[in-house]
Amino acid sequence: MEPVIIEIFKLRRSASWGVVLVLPVASVLSACVIVRPTDWQLLWIRSVGFYGMALLPVSLAVLASLVWRVDHQGSNWNALMSSSVPTWRTVVAKAIAAWLPAAVMQLVLVLASAAVGSLVLGLPGVLPVRCLAAGALIAVACAPACALQTGLSAFTRSFALPVAVGLVLTGAGTTMLLVHVPVAWLLPQALVTRTTQIGAVNEGAATSFAVQDLTWVSAISIIGTCATLSVVIVIITSMLLDRTDARG
Repeated sequence: MEPVIIEIFKLRRSASWGVVLVLPVASVLSACVIVRPTDWQLLWIRSVGFYGMALLPVSLAVLASLVWRVDHQGSNWNALMSSSVPTWRTVVAKAIAAWLPAAVMQLVLVLASAAVGSLVLGLPGVLPVRCLAAGALIAVACAPACALQTGLSAFTRSFALPVAVGLVLTGAGTTMLLVHVPVAWLLPQALVTRTTQIGAVNEGAATSFAVQDLTWVSAISIIGTCATLSVVIVIITSMLLDRTDARG
């Protein structure tokens, strides 16, 4: 736990918390710009649409690059890699440090949706429980993408390069979903995008790509997939770092 706390502490003066707060709020507010949502379901659908297909996956790349940024400066990298801490622990700590702000982003998304729906739009009742559950699953789905992006950031001192790669992977993931490529969700960015749409539509509604209904089975499936992908990515990253100086 201590390595994770140290990594989070490094982010205290970074732009990460601006990303965490601004992007989800902007997504919810933009849902009200063109057409005023008339119910909670429509507000949620419009809030997670572009957010899931572009803003969220790219923001995960930014968070991962920020996590590695300090260690790629000067002698910090040499000190990190020459320490007695096993490589896999460093990789895990970095991935968790990127994932925690990402998880907070989903909490901000849910809270912003509830606030805008009640205070701005005056919608009756409260944000449906299914939206709360969907927000929690989106947070879980961010884990493999955070692991992949921190892995990419480990091998270069460039802040922009891993973000650019993340942008490309985001576009590729969305395209694969739209053309119905089998198991496209094995790409972490595509998994994030698909998960943002879970619970956004009612059963039987038409969507641009296959969307799971929000059930216990689909939830367990997403959690299991995320855990497996995250572990595999961490193992591969650790093995590669052990075989290279990874100084880009």
